[in-house]
Order: sequence, then C-alpha cells, then structure tokens
Amino acid sequence: PSTSSALHSSFRFQPQSMAAMKITLLAVAAMAVLLGTASAVTYNVGDQGGWTLSTDYSSWVSGKKFNVGDDIVFKYSTPAHNLVEVSKAGYDSCSTDGAINTLASGNDVITLNATGTRYFICGVPSHCSPTAAASMKVVIDVASGSSSPSSPMPAAGPGASNSPPAPPSNAATSVGATAGFGLVALLAAGLMA
Repeated sequence: PSTSSALHSSFRFQPQSMAAMKITLLAVAAMAVLLGTASAVTYNVGDQGGWTLSTDYSSWVSGKKFNVGDDIVFKYSTPAHNLVEVSKAGYDSCSTDGAINTLASGNDVITLNATGTRYFICGVPSHCSPTAAASMKVVIDVASGSSSPSSPMPAAGPGASNSPPAPPSNAATSVGATAGFGLVALLAAGLMA
C-alpha cells in the first residue's frame, strides 16, 4: 500500500473508539449542563414561617451563603406586613426614610444581581425594632460564587420582581435542573444516533 493510504487507514476510527468518544462527549456535556444549571437557588425567607413577627431572622440567615443569581422570596400577609429595602443606617434604626425599594405584594421575589450587603425590614410600625429580639429585619450578604442548597438569602432592589415564583418544595430549590436533564437526554439521543 502507498504511504498515503497507510496513513489514512491508521487514522480511521474503529466502531469501539467511536462509541467511547460518544460516551465521553455525552459525559462532558452532561457535567457542563448540570454545573451550569445548579448555580441559581431560590430561598424562602423564614422558610415555612415566611416573613412574620414570629421568625428569628438572625438564626434563619446564619450558615447560609447567598450568591449572585439567587432569588429570595418574602411571603407574608398583606396589609399586615410589607418589605422595605433600606441602607445600613435604616436597618440599624428600623427607619424607612430614604428607602431603596418598598414592596407589598405578599410574595416578593428579589433577584440577587450584585455582590454586597442588602438590608430588609418590615415598614409597618413596631414590626422592626432596633433592640427587640423578635424583629422583622434581615441582612443578606451576597457573594459572587455559586450557590449551595444550604445557603439562602433575601434581597430587594431595582432588579426585584413582584411576580410569584413556582412554589418551591423547601427553602432552597435548584433552578433549571429539569431543563438541564432534558438537554442531557437530547444530547444523548443525538450522540447515540
């Protein structure tokens, strides 16, 4: 055989190596999809209790890590409560003067769209107290990394949305997992063809 045909035959894929390549590509695609879709988390502020006078928000927020792209949801009865994003000074004094944002839907969804610290209080008189243990106020520290389901956090601001989210089954729900698995199945079908 000629040199060119010998080279050509040495680069020809065997059926076994094609199958291995398809499996490898499928695994890499699946990992990329799952890592990309597991980054955004939705947190219900106060978990099952919601945004009420009976929740200890310092305990609720402890141990949680909030990240850019996460959503926090404040659920409460209207007009008994509302949600006001304030500065640190407003948080410390429980004052709504110079509020950043005021929401009152009873199902306020806040997308954490930037790193930094965000402060939320209930603006109904006597619901936020600078000194009382039972007080409707919470501090959310937003990091730039990816979320873990054990890290919820609330935020409100110009990017906040009042549209109700699909009700999560617990305090932290990964967003996009269903779409990710659908994409993996589609990739698998295409690679196996």
